[in-house]
Amino acid sequence: MGNAIHSTVEKFLNSHNFSLEVKGLEHLDSLQPIAAGSAKLGAVQEGKKIIVIDAGGTNFRSCLVEKKGSQICISEFEKTCMPAVHEELSKRDFYYQIAKNILRLKDKADTIAFCFSYAIEFENGDAKILRFSKEVKAPQAVGTYVCQELKFELIAQGWFPSIKINVLNDTAALLLSGCMPSEKKWGGQIAFILGTGMNSAYIENSQIVVTECGMFNDVVQSDFDKIVDKNSSCPGKSILEKMCSGAYIGEIAYQMLLLACKEKLLSKQFAAELPNCAGMNAADFDAFFNQDKNEASTTSVLKKAAELGSENDRQIIHMLLQNLIERAAYICAQAIITAISHADLTDDYSPICINCNGSTFWKTPHLKQLVENCLRKHLDRRFEIVQIEDDITTGSFVSAFIE
Repeated sequence: MGNAIHSTVEKFLNSHNFSLEVKGLEHLDSLQPIAAGSAKLGAVQEGKKIIVIDAGGTNFRSCLVEKKGSQICISEFEKTCMPAVHEELSKRDFYYQIAKNILRLKDKADTIAFCFSYAIEFENGDAKILRFSKEVKAPQAVGTYVCQELKFELIAQGWFPSIKINVLNDTAALLLSGCMPSEKKWGGQIAFILGTGMNSAYIENSQIVVTECGMFNDVVQSDFDKIVDKNSSCPGKSILEKMCSGAYIGEIAYQMLLLACKEKLLSKQFAAELPNCAGMNAADFDAFFNQDKNEASTTSVLKKAAELGSENDRQIIHMLLQNLIERAAYICAQAIITAISHADLTDDYSPICINCNGSTFWKTPHLKQLVENCLRKHLDRRFEIVQIEDDITTGSFVSAFIE
């Protein structure tokens, strides 16, 4: 790209307080992590069926899981929308909808492993909801106990009162999925998620620790971030998550482009089409960067809008999106490094296993490579980023056998 365009974009970003290396992340260690239970696993019983439910940032998944030989077998899988994403729900309606979503699995197992992808605090074998993120709107459910409330609804829908419910965080489930036997020797492991939301976890003194790093707020925001935060359902909260996760990164890009049009960096033709890009997400980045390889490129509103502009527009958009992705990579790397600094490591020679989950992490153009580059720059030991098939489901299943 020409030096003039580079200089113009750099000046624009600087004027809006956008930096690739986010200031304040050096204090990420000050965030109070959450102890999420023991990491000591008992024997995973052959043939014992467990109902696994996964309340994620966008989707609600449920299935039946059992171990057959060395394989984890999943059956009766179903995916639907996460309750309270598209409309605000009362406490009763929130739990009622969850119970309704798994009614088909009634009496097919005596234990439910519930992966709950939001901030929870463990008390007396139950999990108290501390807060929601990722635009879930169920304020009455905050402060309630997940097992107690869900069991009440299940019994009301005809389940046996003896049904047992284990709750864990999605990042803890991701971490546990890496505890299954492996041929590879690791010097330690952590889990990192960048999907709709953001989080990390590690094992310290045989205890699973969830950092809730996405809720870190003591960072310097750009003007684009401030607009997105102000328009969110919980302004002033989960700032770090809002700077890079899938629920928000498309909106940050959209606000970038709006201001770039307002300040006449982009053509009138593109500016006229930009409103069609409202609701842009990371998938649109992929379509824009890989127009010849990605089927989604034929429907991407960002690509179509860019085609109506000039070559100058396309170069500026490319550079703006690339800067946004590079910043996201820097944030991810710093969160991973913070988790590694606390994790139990077995030796100084074997690589650290970084178990990553989330479509934003794996599908955003260049993100994984940029994270690896940043880690090599700041870590003084070997590591490997891995992706485990059916990781959250596997880890949730394994959690049912924790001692």
